[in-house]
Amino acid sequence: MLAKWLLLGFAVVAAFVPPVVANAGGLSGGAERLLSVEELGCGDVGSFRVNIDTDKGSFLVEVYPDIAPLSTENFMRLVLGGYYDGIVVHRVVEDFVMQAGQPTEQQQDKQELDIRIADEVNHAHHDPGTISFAKLYDTETETYVPDSAGAQFFINLGDNRRLDENFTVFGKVVWGMETVRKVEVGDTIIRAYVVNVL
Repeated sequence: MLAKWLLLGFAVVAAFVPPVVANAGGLSGGAERLLSVEELGCGDVGSFRVNIDTDKGSFLVEVYPDIAPLSTENFMRLVLGGYYDGIVVHRVVEDFVMQAGQPTEQQQDKQELDIRIADEVNHAHHDPGTISFAKLYDTETETYVPDSAGAQFFINLGDNRRLDENFTVFGKVVWGMETVRKVEVGDTIIRAYVVNVL
């Protein structure tokens, strides 16, 4: 199957799209099998790299349009629009997640970039170092709200495969995971920007 996406000026041709099983439950129920973190980026399709500078240092994220085209396009749109520049990390749970993307009261102008995207089939496990978008949680029904992912992302600090059914992995940290583990609540993402692979 050949699919083509135009990603904010980057032409992406996907020669491989992981198989989907029709009428399966949950976001990962539609995948024939889930990829491990080691398998991410091993396909024939190109990826994009984003460097994220924080108060604690830098780390490099690689995102994959072949497994999550909507999430990848959303993340790249936000990075290129400067959304994450100056954003404060608002949630860190040891051995669980580091989460960012919620503007402060002084950053409300960024809200116009925070657009909800549709859920995608999840093709990868939430292993340490993988990245997904956060979603709204309905406390009355005790379920995640469908199609509510926007700008807030989280990086898995531990084995979080229990999240596979509700969230979509769209990339992983390929360098600087030790920096991610140092980040604390209140630290700032100084800048996020696309880097070229040499």
